[in-house]
Amino acid sequence: MKITPIPPGTKDVLPAEAAELRHLRQSIRDVFDSFGYGEVITPTLETEAALETAGEKRFRNSFRLFDERGEVLVLRPEMTTPIARVVATRMADREPPIRLCYFAGAFSPISPQRGRQSEFRQAGLELIGLGEPAVDAEVLAVLCRALDACGLVDYSVGLGEASFFRALLESAGVSGESRDEIFAALVERDMVRLSAAVASLDAAADDKTAIMDVIALRGGSEVLRRAQDLVRGPRMEAALKRLARTYYLVSRYGLADRILFDLGMFRNFDYYTGIVFEVYSGDLGFPIGGGGRYDGLLARFGRPAPAVGFAIGLDRLHIAVTGQGGVRAAVRPSVALIGGLEPELDLANQLRDSGVAVYALPAGIDEAAALALAADAGSMWLAVPAGGSDFRLIRLPARAQAEPGTPGGAGGRLGPVLKREDLVRELTA
Repeated sequence: MKITPIPPGTKDVLPAEAAELRHLRQSIRDVFDSFGYGEVITPTLETEAALETAGEKRFRNSFRLFDERGEVLVLRPEMTTPIARVVATRMADREPPIRLCYFAGAFSPISPQRGRQSEFRQAGLELIGLGEPAVDAEVLAVLCRALDACGLVDYSVGLGEASFFRALLESAGVSGESRDEIFAALVERDMVRLSAAVASLDAAADDKTAIMDVIALRGGSEVLRRAQDLVRGPRMEAALKRLARTYYLVSRYGLADRILFDLGMFRNFDYYTGIVFEVYSGDLGFPIGGGGRYDGLLARFGRPAPAVGFAIGLDRLHIAVTGQGGVRAAVRPSVALIGGLEPELDLANQLRDSGVAVYALPAGIDEAAALALAADAGSMWLAVPAGGSDFRLIRLPARAQAEPGTPGGAGGRLGPVLKREDLVRELTA
């Protein structure tokens, strides 16, 4: 029989990886809870009209289908727009600030590669109704604490300011297609394309130089001082002051060393109006997550309000954490019990009631096969009935692979023969 492959850009997640992703979600959820963010769940499908209201050109490439009435529906390409819709409609009477978080899948037709999938899992939050730098600092602090809680060590947060660069382009008279070409090159980090776009501008030489100088501003807090020399007008001055204030407040969270300024950063959403940021880790060729301030998006849904938020790509985070030593989830005692379906069902129930996970195996199963199944299930122990109320307990190394026909296989270590009550005591100690 021919096996039908899964769609490009998707993947099956098997139990071990699923458990690790579940641990990452819970670690992030605990941090979100500690800052008072309430979880919302929105439909996987959005109407085409909702995405058109957001005004994002890139949404035109989303997955589409028709409902029974012929209406066009879209698999959500991100979560910020659905949450903006919820806040403007279902939560229209809620007073700000509104702190919301989510754990959801999103979809985008792309050419799949490592770290980029057509179906991807996200964890994120939105803080709506406040526009002060202190709010931006809180969101950055939540982001960093969530990554820390997941065990990510080697990472930095690239921080820019969308309005600073937009104001510079306006001061140079750059608009329309020329501006869009520069933005597209920045999103793709294509410096050849960017240099060509700036060189072709109908602008003064000093304007072109200023644009390239801002794009090159990357580094620590000294970037703020260097940027001051490039300020042109009150909008750029105000943007730089907000950025400096945000950085000061982030430092009060003890996270200043995580910030890497990048005033040439431009993310692939048009709705950003203030700070923008992305998370980088080690030598990964893609950001783990990112976000920014979007003070105009909710007005498009009929409820003007400032807002800021971020999304973490859980699949990308898993790759990064795995590369830095793996997901360090709390280990729950677990045992594979031969005869756990019957006749040792009572023992299996007793162990489960005591907090031990039991992987029940049929009575009479070959021990080598039982070891292989226990190892595949990730069990810590294999309990083998040894006659009467006695059991032989075999300790399994983490993620062992069974060696059929070998006593204590899968790297298992033969343990003592224990009475039933001693077995329970050993496993629940």
